[in-house]
Amino acid sequence: MASCQSSGPVFSKRGETYKSAREIAAEKRQERKARKLARRNGGNDRPLASKDRTSRTKVKRNLDKDIETVIETARSYTGVPYRWGGTTRVGMDCSGLLCTSFESIDVKLPRTSDEQSRFGKEVRVKDLQEGDLVFFGANRNSNQITHVGLVTEVIDDNNIRFIHASTSLGVIENNLFSAHYQKIFIKAVRPAI
Repeated sequence: MASCQSSGPVFSKRGETYKSAREIAAEKRQERKARKLARRNGGNDRPLASKDRTSRTKVKRNLDKDIETVIETARSYTGVPYRWGGTTRVGMDCSGLLCTSFESIDVKLPRTSDEQSRFGKEVRVKDLQEGDLVFFGANRNSNQITHVGLVTEVIDDNNIRFIHASTSLGVIENNLFSAHYQKIFIKAVRPAI
């Protein structure tokens, strides 16, 4: 099984100059700082919120800077196809996505979703926050953890967005309360960072 510390480069999209996930996250932070500075200086160039559900850009609540970086890094992989054991833009699996995303803040997460489920303190669904990990089984009756996602946005009691690497759709964001994910949900954990 691949490790979080990839020995090869992290690949960018075709035709782009090579950029690691850390570099992409750093660029996004700089862009955000520049927009804030422009608004403070009287500029009225506020970006409109995207209607694309995979890259929602609502006004951020006071997220911890590290959690914000982890979420931005995970979102930078949106659309990357699923690949078992993958940790690059060529292909990514669910636990690899989280390993790579947390690596952007120098946190080494365990490699498998089952091990990641023990990396922190369990939390109730009603107490979920951005940056928490959510775990799933293979089917309704399974207690064995086979899938993991990262909470990216808590909108309300019925809409908690999480990002994960879906075997059929690649890296995507979904609502934790959709019927499919409610059937296979096992638990949530606040990572020990």
